[in-house]
Amino acid sequence: MQHDLTMASLKNNPVRGEFSLIGFEAPDGLVPVAVYGSFASAGDAGLAILAMGKAYWTLVHDGQYVVCVAAVDATSVAAELRAISELDASPRRYAGTRYREFTFGYLSFLLYALLLVFCYRWQQGGDVLSQGRSDSLAMVADGEWARALTALCLHGDLVHLVSNLVAGMGFAFFVARFFGAASGWFLVLTSGVLGNMLNAWVYYPEAHYSIGASTAVFGALGLLTGVGLWVALSEAQESWLMPRWFMPVFGGITLLGLTGIGDGALHGIVDVAAHISGFLCGLVLGFVGAIFQRAFVYLEQQRYWVGLLTMGLVALAWASRIS
Repeated sequence: MQHDLTMASLKNNPVRGEFSLIGFEAPDGLVPVAVYGSFASAGDAGLAILAMGKAYWTLVHDGQYVVCVAAVDATSVAAELRAISELDASPRRYAGTRYREFTFGYLSFLLYALLLVFCYRWQQGGDVLSQGRSDSLAMVADGEWARALTALCLHGDLVHLVSNLVAGMGFAFFVARFFGAASGWFLVLTSGVLGNMLNAWVYYPEAHYSIGASTAVFGALGLLTGVGLWVALSEAQESWLMPRWFMPVFGGITLLGLTGIGDGALHGIVDVAAHISGFLCGLVLGFVGAIFQRAFVYLEQQRYWVGLLTMGLVALAWASRIS
C-alpha cells in the first residue's frame, strides 16, 4: 500500500480529526481517503466521488466508515473531499434545520438584467421576435425546441420587461439562497424552458405564440414551493392541525393566483397556461433539488462552470434560431 499517500490523504480528514486506522487493511489497489463517523456522511462523500466519475468503496473499521478509492485516484479525490469539507463549513445552516444557506451572488443578478435589456433592445431592430418567440406549431411539429429558451428573453413592451426583471430577481434571490446563485439561475432557466415546452404541447395543434421571462419567473416560484413542500414533509415539527405540506403549497398557489392569473397589466394577453406550466415544472425541480441539496454544496465549488453552462445554453439556443 502507499502509506505516505494514505497518511497525507487522511491528515485533513473532512469529518474526524482524531481517528486510528491501526489494524485496517485496505484491499489490494485501494487507498483510504477519508474516515466518517456515520454511514450517511460517507454516502454524501460517495456522491461527490461519483460526480467526479470515480468509483469508491466504503469499509467499516472500529465503528468508523472508511472511504477508499483506487490508488491512482487517491490524490485528486482526497483533495476534492477536503475542498468540499471547507466549502461545506462555510455556508450557514438554516436555524433549526439541516439545510444550507448560500450567498446569492450580485454578478448573476446583473447578468440577468443585462441579458433581458440587451435582448429587448435587439428585438426592436429586426425580425428577432418571430425567430425567437414560443410557437406551438413550430416547436411540436417542426422540432424547433430552442424557442422554449429564446422566448424567455423577449418582451412585449417596457412594462412587461420591468415587471419580469423585478419579479425574477425577487424570486431568484430566495432560490439562490437555497441552491447557490449559479445553480439557482440554472434551475430557474430550466423551469422556464420546460414550462414553455409543456405550454406548447398543451396548445398544440392550435397555433399559440408567447414571449417573456414570466414562465421562468413562475418557475422560480414553483422552485420555492417545491423546496417548502419537501422541507415541510421532512423536518421534525410539532403536531399540526393541518397537513404539513399544506402551507407551502397553499402559499405558492395563492401567489400564482394573485400574480399570474387574470387580465393583468397587459390588456388581457397574460399567458396563464405558460405561468402554470412554469410553476409546475419548477415545483417538481424544487422538490427533487431540495432532497439532494447537499449536492449543490459541491456544485457551488463549480459555480463558474455552472454559470458558463447557463449562459452557453442561452447563446446556443439563439445561434440555432438566427443561423
